[in-house]
Amino acid sequence: MLGIAGVGDDAATPTAPPAGWYPDPAGLPQWRRWEGATWGAATMPFGPPPPDGWVLAQDRASSRFLHVVAPWGLVAPAFGAVAYAADSSTFGPIRRWLHAAMRAVQHNRPLPPMPTTRTATAITYTYTAVWLVTIVGVGAWLRYTLAAMRTVAAAGYPSRRRAVWTCLGFLVPFVGPFIAWGASREWLPTGHEATRVLGVGWTLVAVGELTGVALWITALASSSAAATWALAVVSAIVWVAAAVELPRGLEAIAEDHASLGVRRAAAAS
Repeated sequence: MLGIAGVGDDAATPTAPPAGWYPDPAGLPQWRRWEGATWGAATMPFGPPPPDGWVLAQDRASSRFLHVVAPWGLVAPAFGAVAYAADSSTFGPIRRWLHAAMRAVQHNRPLPPMPTTRTATAITYTYTAVWLVTIVGVGAWLRYTLAAMRTVAAAGYPSRRRAVWTCLGFLVPFVGPFIAWGASREWLPTGHEATRVLGVGWTLVAVGELTGVALWITALASSSAAATWALAVVSAIVWVAAAVELPRGLEAIAEDHASLGVRRAAAAS
């Protein structure tokens, strides 16, 4: 079948296809993961009929765009955290001004003049790059969400979510990653092993948002450079881990949607 050796064989035949999902060589009504050289243990049942070609084309185009942008969009906050920690020394005048302003308000005195701070050119460029990449990454995810939800709706996957509310909910801090997790989990067949990867990836994104807020509060409220840099390092590690883990789950979704046509033919045979 498709030039692949039977279950348990360790070597690929000369005509072995690339890694992917194929009908189980044991004849069971399910898919089995072919790793390129051996059969894997992962299986999933035959899926529903695919949507039309235009819907699949939109889904594939959006997934390819997100595949390129997602890792950089997740790594960008890591660079932002490091830049923020490096810039924390300029927040001292701001802290002193805030304290003086509160005392002035309490005693009905005029507010003190705003302090002037200097930011290194490299840090300014880093901030700009982080914002641009983050905006592009969010835009790519929203585009992918609309396309993926259109695909699963046409394919008949069970879904309790509406595309518009899912996109709007994703933009809510701290809540958005868990909304995205619930939505992306519904874009895969029940029991797919990639749901765990998606859960870990989106949880890391939520933790990254929390560490970013903690970093911002610490830099403004504390004069401890060590605490600021410690939080910056933790935040950077979390975002890099998300950039490694989450794209694996998104790739599994794209792979599953791309195989809908093949899966329909096998299920009907």
